[in-house]
Amino acid sequence: PSLPGLEARTEYLRPDIRRAPHGKPQPYKLFFGLFLPSDDPARVAEKADALCLQHGLTGSPVAADRLHVTLHVVGDFLDKVPLMPVEAARAAAATVVCPPLRIVFDQALSFQYNHAFVLRCDGGSDAAVARLRHTLSLAMRRAGLRSTPERTPHMTLLYRSPRIPVHPIEP
Repeated sequence: PSLPGLEARTEYLRPDIRRAPHGKPQPYKLFFGLFLPSDDPARVAEKADALCLQHGLTGSPVAADRLHVTLHVVGDFLDKVPLMPVEAARAAAATVVCPPLRIVFDQALSFQYNHAFVLRCDGGSDAAVARLRHTLSLAMRRAGLRSTPERTPHMTLLYRSPRIPVHPIEP
């Protein structure tokens, strides 16, 4: 709603509506994430395929160019994304300074709550991601966004995995 004399902005991004296998529209998730450098996605996807084969996992793995570590979720949107949170997220990100992060994945497991097969970071990487999340959280609040960090730094490789306990992998 707008105040008298002030028009509310109603601009939206209208991405194509994605549909789940059951036909229902899937929401879009606006988030901050760490994506792999350009030379790493294929290498990580190859290792992910080997891990899935090792555990007898079937299904569609996450595409190599979508592999990431989620930092904060800004919001979920069904058929259109308001520009306001996009612009606020960009403004928040512009204030964050972070040296390059070296993230080492040294464990694999499936999460019980969502059945995702994931890679977990080592302790040093966890601490580096936590520092970045904290800095980003402060910037998000200053930009008027609520910050909802992911619980555990991880990279999802595949959804709908059977229960696979945590185990070490080659870093």
